[in-house]
Amino acid sequence: MNNLKNITMEAMENENLASTQQQIKQTSTFDAKNYLNVKLDVDKGETKKEIKIRILPIDKDSNTPFKTIYMHTVKVDKKIAPSGWKSYVCLEKTDDVDHEKFGNKCPFCELNRSAYKKSNETNDPVDKKRWKSISIANIPTEVCVIRCIERGHEEDGPKFWKFAVRKDATDPKNVIKRLYNTRKEESINDALEEYGVSNVSELPADFTPDNILDLYTGKDLTVSIQAVFDSQGVRTNKTSISIIDSGKQKPLARTEEEIDRIVNDEKVWSDVFVSKTYDYLKIIMEGKIPFFDKNNKCWIEQPEKNETKQEEVKNQQEVHAAKEEIIKSSQVYNEDEDETDLPF
Repeated sequence: MNNLKNITMEAMENENLASTQQQIKQTSTFDAKNYLNVKLDVDKGETKKEIKIRILPIDKDSNTPFKTIYMHTVKVDKKIAPSGWKSYVCLEKTDDVDHEKFGNKCPFCELNRSAYKKSNETNDPVDKKRWKSISIANIPTEVCVIRCIERGHEEDGPKFWKFAVRKDATDPKNVIKRLYNTRKEESINDALEEYGVSNVSELPADFTPDNILDLYTGKDLTVSIQAVFDSQGVRTNKTSISIIDSGKQKPLARTEEEIDRIVNDEKVWSDVFVSKTYDYLKIIMEGKIPFFDKNNKCWIEQPEKNETKQEEVKNQQEVHAAKEEIIKSSQVYNEDEDETDLPF
């Protein structure tokens, strides 16, 4: 075997401390093949599906499968995202951003702090509640990114799966970690029974617990996605996801050359979830549409078109309503729909 980075047990035990050494690249080219599609096709009446994947190290220089980033999910004009929602990388809290290019300041985090301060300074209960709501709406969400190969679509190369990390630990990251630990403990207990000993230290020196995420001796994972229905049998906008290990232990690919090609793919998470500059995000935060000014090489608010007076009044009303929705966003956003910026 060569010196490929693998998903090691040491990294899994210390995955929160694992650091990523990589050269960050940025590209605005969208390619649906870069994303693991865990959405159901509602228009076609799809209520469930299964995807089989093999987890990879998060990049060619790491031995952990997880990358933690932070994002702000906000209400946007439907010209920006048909769903009306879009997620943006937090420039302030996410470490692996090209800060020389995008900076360290985040307008959403700034609004979060200023609104929190105003909520503490005012004695008016209505204003206090309003400022607190705005502050909460602009707290960055912890998000995990996984890199994987989708079985049956190996020709697409590595794909990235982004999801919110939930407080109840039902998100894919925590499910995979529990599955990893369960299989590890099972293999240890089996070995203790086989050798008739009671302590791990008494096992043969060459004994290695099972690591279902290993590139060579690991297993594929089956991701099952199902629509959620309410008590009256009406379909909701939520989905449930379950993950199990499947099949036999086997290498990622048939040959060492193919494994090398997949793992050493240069594409990283920041290539597919591209950061935006402060001025771009500030315009988004204000409920407007960014427009790139080529002369001054900066983002500005999209210039208004010539419209009738009646249309102008209507647009002003819609903008006002949109701003009200931004204030309420923390109360209505469904964290199960964290991929709203993707076309599937």
